[in-house]
Amino acid sequence: MNELVVFVFEYSLAIGTAMLGISIGIVFLLLIRFGIEFFAIYRNNFVTLVDKGFRDVLIYLDPSQVFLVSLGLIVVLVPIVYMFMGVWGALAVLIATLAAPKLLFQSMRERRSDEFVAQLPDTLVSFSASLRAGLNLIKSLNQISKNQPDPIASEFAQVLVEYRVGHELNDSLNDLAKRINREELILMNSGIRISREVGGNLSETLEMLAKTLKAKAEAQGKVKALTSMGRAQAVVAIGLPLIVGGVFFVVEPAAMAKLFTTELGRIWLSIMFVMMCLAVYAINKIVNVDV
Repeated sequence: MNELVVFVFEYSLAIGTAMLGISIGIVFLLLIRFGIEFFAIYRNNFVTLVDKGFRDVLIYLDPSQVFLVSLGLIVVLVPIVYMFMGVWGALAVLIATLAAPKLLFQSMRERRSDEFVAQLPDTLVSFSASLRAGLNLIKSLNQISKNQPDPIASEFAQVLVEYRVGHELNDSLNDLAKRINREELILMNSGIRISREVGGNLSETLEMLAKTLKAKAEAQGKVKALTSMGRAQAVVAIGLPLIVGGVFFVVEPAAMAKLFTTELGRIWLSIMFVMMCLAVYAINKIVNVDV
């Protein structure tokens, strides 16, 4: 009887162990499948984002190469940071690396748009002069693409390329306005579209628009100069705690390490981070004056 009980117990234990192993294997396979699917979705989203960012700034590169570089940075940086700063530091580097492409392309697009708008008044004057000289709209745009500096030249060259392959000119100009994303382009496109559909003196319209944009740029420059102190305060609000923390980390590494290794230290770091973000947000709301 005892041998039968022992046999049943061992048999049940073997079956349970086998079932547990099968369950773990199934879960492991599901996790692998989920990881593969997640990686494929992330790669597609990343390539789409990078491709759109490249097209917005007219850079012709393979987005998959950027993905490989980003993946290589994650594989190299995260383990190194984990060795020196632990899980939280590695997680911060991982998040920063994943968010870097979007922020980088946004910054590149904003800078390119600002340069475009800064060159636009002089370009409109040249545009108006070409129309007064008897050139038609397409030839005037061609003169702009040849004689004006980048990014004006490359953007209008892109418009002409699209027009020559059969794209409607108004649609190409609307795509230009989407890439630049400034209201000045909407005004220019509206003037050109109305002139083509209804008629009128387009050269005078562009000349008046150029004068308006110059006056607006002067007002924006004055506002920027008056609010420069506020922007400097935002930089100090971000940089000063980091600099002071770095100095203390060199002077007292054991004490500063508690900020990352203890629960109370992480709480204070979180509070500091939230307060820095609130300070930067409040300052930006104050200094960003729409003209």
